[in-house]
Amino acid sequence: MTARISTWIATLALLEITAGAAAADGPTISQAWARATAPGVDVGAAYLTLDGGAADDSLVSASSARAAMVHLHTVEESGGVAKMRAVEGIDVPAKRRVVLAPKGTHIMLMGLSRPLVAGETFPLELRFAKAGPVGVIVLVRAAGADAPPPPAPR
Repeated sequence: MTARISTWIATLALLEITAGAAAADGPTISQAWARATAPGVDVGAAYLTLDGGAADDSLVSASSARAAMVHLHTVEESGGVAKMRAVEGIDVPAKRRVVLAPKGTHIMLMGLSRPLVAGETFPLELRFAKAGPVGVIVLVRAAGADAPPPPAPR
């Protein structure tokens, strides 16, 4: 394993621990990732796993220095056609898991300052109704990736 990959794994493990500690009784965030974008494309999406804390909460917004606008989106199928739409919040029930994934609920990044490149990371701040702001680092995976990176070893 190269030193660069080892450093990324260690960083991701630390960030998962930090995200969980930041909101002790609130939701914890893991497996934050995005797909690489093509040159000239200024939209992308971030995906992650939210584990509910001691009480119900709701993800109400997100922001990133990498994007001019960040929205919470769902994908709904109607008449065999998938349609994406912005939502005002994503419920995170107590002690339940909510997975943001391709073709489903996700965080839309619009007006990217530059393309997302596989292997890089970028910060994303999530704001919860009760737990408040929680920062997470997003790992950019290959353009064709369809799953989060494997969990960091503990």
